[in-house]
Amino acid sequence: MTIRMNRRGRKRKYVGRWAAALCLAGVMALVPVRQAQAAGAGSAIARGIDVSKHNLAIDWSQVPSSGVSFVFIKAGSTNLGLDPYFDANMRGANAAGLKTGVYLYSYATNVEQAQNEANQLVQWMSNYTVNYPVVYDVEDACHKNMPQGQLQELINTFCSIIEANGYYPVVYSSKNMFQNKIGDIRYDKWVAQYADNLDYNGAAFWQNTSHGSVAGIPTRVDMDYQFKDYSSVIIADGFADRGDQKVFYANYRMQRNCWVSWEDRKYHLDENGFVQKGCWFDDETGRYFLATKDGHALREDVTIQGAEYWFDENAVMQTGLVTRPDGNTYYYDETGALQKNVTVTVDNVTYEVNKNGVATAVPAEPDVPVEADAPAEAEAPAAQ
Repeated sequence: MTIRMNRRGRKRKYVGRWAAALCLAGVMALVPVRQAQAAGAGSAIARGIDVSKHNLAIDWSQVPSSGVSFVFIKAGSTNLGLDPYFDANMRGANAAGLKTGVYLYSYATNVEQAQNEANQLVQWMSNYTVNYPVVYDVEDACHKNMPQGQLQELINTFCSIIEANGYYPVVYSSKNMFQNKIGDIRYDKWVAQYADNLDYNGAAFWQNTSHGSVAGIPTRVDMDYQFKDYSSVIIADGFADRGDQKVFYANYRMQRNCWVSWEDRKYHLDENGFVQKGCWFDDETGRYFLATKDGHALREDVTIQGAEYWFDENAVMQTGLVTRPDGNTYYYDETGALQKNVTVTVDNVTYEVNKNGVATAVPAEPDVPVEADAPAEAEAPAAQ
């Protein structure tokens, strides 16, 4: 067994001989690399790589021919800055049709530094299509003797910012770090263990070697197995399920706390990104009612708890006098409810509202002129 310093500056152990390949027909297309497949990889659903400046200039057009379907690309670190190959790698991997995730190598020792790392990474990614998880690489020497609570606080801080910006966070570290230091976290794990088997339960990804050989890459490269299916978790555009909730994606980023339009309907997402349903919603643009079944903002004539309301083409609830497509004018009070069999005055005009809610202006009574009093007759002058 030999020990060397890997591309990130950490020590890694390598098994001197490789196990025979497991031929599980139809499970997946495996990369024709120099080492044999690792035992225990039969449950994997895809094969991928992760790259950085240490892999030099890559001809991405050749990479998919090796059976690689996804890649994690190093963006950099706050200590050393942006990886000089990040732009070329992102553009090349996207153009080659690979699922493309991003990772940042962490040096954070406190919450503020973890926040800075997350915000920096969001800025670096902003001009690229990131259609796979965004990874927090937690393995530096500064993390090795850190208390578990402190490590988890860094991870939760970083990943919550990544989530808030619409990306799907994953945490990378070694098997030993996950088992002995990081412990239980709510985020998916990418586990590094250079061996014939992954001796860790519940990993989403497994980095099993750094000695891969892939067409188009001039150096040896880290190889990864994928176990979790993200095809319905990170989508290009539209709705995705999150348990019994619905979320919405635009260009592979989950949207939060905003309006979205889909198939000529409007939906509002809460701070968690969930589609709001069966409730009134008010903001600076107006008042809305979100459908109970799927959450779309209602339009036109709607009955809610026995009262009738009218919502315009933008789904905004109307009040006062409203002329509807049938050509009639209706009166809705300040709560938005349609009024019937009442008399109302709007802008000094009186309206009679019939049993159907149709409002008709009452003609004003004509002004009757008042006759002036006749002048009194002058008294005849007294006789002289």
